Amino acid sequence: MDRLSVGSAGWATVALGLALAGVRGAAPACAEALPPDLAALVRTLPADRLAIPLRRYETTHPTSPAAADAAFLLGQLEYARGEYRPAAESFARAAARIAPARKAEARYWEGLAWLGLGETEQTRAALDQVARGGGPRRPLALLGVAQAWELARQPRRVGETLADLLASDPAEAGPAALAMAAASSERDGADGRARAARDRLLSQYPRSIEAAEARRAAFGPADDRDAIGARPGTVAVVIGAFVDATRARALAAAARAAGFPEAQVVSLGAGVAAVHTVRLGLYPHAAEARRAGEQAALALGVTYELTRAP
Repeated sequence: MDRLSVGSAGWATVALGLALAGVRGAAPACAEALPPDLAALVRTLPADRLAIPLRRYETTHPTSPAAADAAFLLGQLEYARGEYRPAAESFARAAARIAPARKAEARYWEGLAWLGLGETEQTRAALDQVARGGGPRRPLALLGVAQAWELARQPRRVGETLADLLASDPAEAGPAALAMAAASSERDGADGRARAARDRLLSQYPRSIEAAEARRAAFGPADDRDAIGARPGTVAVVIGAFVDATRARALAAAARAAGFPEAQVVSLGAGVAAVHTVRLGLYPHAAEARRAGEQAALALGVTYELTRAP
């Protein structure tokens, strides 16, 4: 798993909203809350020229609360560039000076920067504090802690942390946490727990990237072991019928993107009398076909019907 790909929410999303290509006037949404001189600095300089002025502002205002703002913005800029070690240091300086109500946010970003470096102990030290605080960042902080334990090859700690996270509402960390829990349980040979985690993922987050990956695994082409004793597919799952071929092709493409790689358009008739149906695939048994149809209904907002394949 990529160290930074830990959630459909996208931990690499930078709150600054700064355009790294150097677009002038790209300022964070919070600019109005900054001191006037610091807000003006952020608004008037392109992103690729902000780092040195932010450092200078921080050092020349050592006793001002604005120094913490400068360090925090600098950390986000460095993080966006993939400069994780200086980003971690900038966020740590911000956390030491920033108002108590915002300290968790600075520590959260510090933890992400350490995670980007693969420094598991520093990641846990920062994110544990955020998780214990119980604020809105708690779910994502716990997810980061679990990933740090995984990088440290501590599967028991991974399971404990994910269980803590998933015991209550995991919010935007849910899809990644459930996918991680399923994979971890599968490695441990706990197939029942893995199946339960994937079922929850598909039920609660049907349109997530993680759910699409789970469906690809479940409904993709069978390997040789799965094919032993299986009959050729005889049950088709149809999720739409159109006279407009373009609409049919668009739905088939959406189905493939949602994790149904065999989705295709099957046309019956010719000319203006043609009907274009979108078929997810062929399945040997009605139970498997129905399960695929139910997942398509959740992921794509469609209805489905089972038909006997010709």
